[in-house]
Amino acid sequence: MARILIDGRFIGVGESIGRYTLGVLHHLLEIDKDNHYSLLVRPAGVKQTKAHGLWSQENPKIEVLDVPHYSLEEQTKLLIWLNKKPYDLVYFTQFNHPVMYRRPYIITIHDLTTFGYFHYQNPLKVAMFKKVMKSAVFDSKKIISVSQTTKDELLDHYKVDKKKIEVIYPGIDANYLRIAKMNVADQKKLGNKFKKEYGIEGEYLLYIGMWKKHKNLKRLLQAFQKVKSLEDLQLVLVGKIDQRELEVIAEIEKINGHSIDKAKSLDPVFASGFVAEELLPAAYAGALAYITPSLNEGFGLPPLEAMSCGTPVIAANISATPEVLGDAPLYFDPYKPDDMAEKITAVVSDLKLRLEMQKKGFERIKLYSWQETAKKTSEVIKEVLSNKSN
Repeated sequence: MARILIDGRFIGVGESIGRYTLGVLHHLLEIDKDNHYSLLVRPAGVKQTKAHGLWSQENPKIEVLDVPHYSLEEQTKLLIWLNKKPYDLVYFTQFNHPVMYRRPYIITIHDLTTFGYFHYQNPLKVAMFKKVMKSAVFDSKKIISVSQTTKDELLDHYKVDKKKIEVIYPGIDANYLRIAKMNVADQKKLGNKFKKEYGIEGEYLLYIGMWKKHKNLKRLLQAFQKVKSLEDLQLVLVGKIDQRELEVIAEIEKINGHSIDKAKSLDPVFASGFVAEELLPAAYAGALAYITPSLNEGFGLPPLEAMSCGTPVIAANISATPEVLGDAPLYFDPYKPDDMAEKITAVVSDLKLRLEMQKKGFERIKLYSWQETAKKTSEVIKEVLSNKSN
């Protein structure tokens, strides 16, 4: 029986990679009865792992160590800790890892977005990113890519054997799949729960995610200015309010007519901040449409979660988004706010179109299953362990 550690340090810190880790782990435990798993979390992840019932089991064993991603401690404290442990294999669910770690490990690479935004970064951080990513690509035993798009980008940047990279799509959480089976009345009732919680009275367009440059929120806000009078539509931004993104904040303040510090739930643009995971399905279900304007995505779970909740998706037509979402969304050019505004208007003003998009969304989500993700991940683990023993 091999001893396998899964790096779950993103769990509990508001990142989708944490949700990815939990999705894979739960189903790995169901599929793989031959190995023993441990899960490494930070103190911030303890509550969420308990909520998922993981502390009541012997497999996985929960390990707690306060080592943030993208930190010097990751290269020192985590390395020392790992070298004292008897793991046969470590699975880093993001490329971050101690570059001096010499035992077998596999990684998941979600995207290569940072490559296009080095000019916004601290040069020291850029140098460290390049070193860690290069080590992840060449020193790992196997790479899991969450999309063919990300695999192709990896092969463009690095001379690595394409057979080393396995494309394994993430799945959709069972809670969302249950919502997809609800009747319309129950989905509406669920959506009203979010509206009531935050004091939202009318229809709203929803975005969930970070405010980083590649998320393209500035252009989304410029597009929204052109349609905000349509049926008193609001734009709700769910996710951490990033005070460093001054251009985004300036656009929000221009639309709302006051400082973001004085934000109200009835503002044309309502930045809600972090929303508890258990309330996210209600946020999706209550939205008239979900929009993903990102310039670069390796996969992107939120649009699929929106589709599961019966919410039509309006999406950027580049990167991995068309690969993942297929023909379910209405697409726009993310560099053109006018085109974005046109597509928003089309969806918001046409019930028949929304119902057609909803139907396509329900079909699309059938392609993504955590059971299948875990099955293919288990095969990668078995392959690496088999090669280790030979």
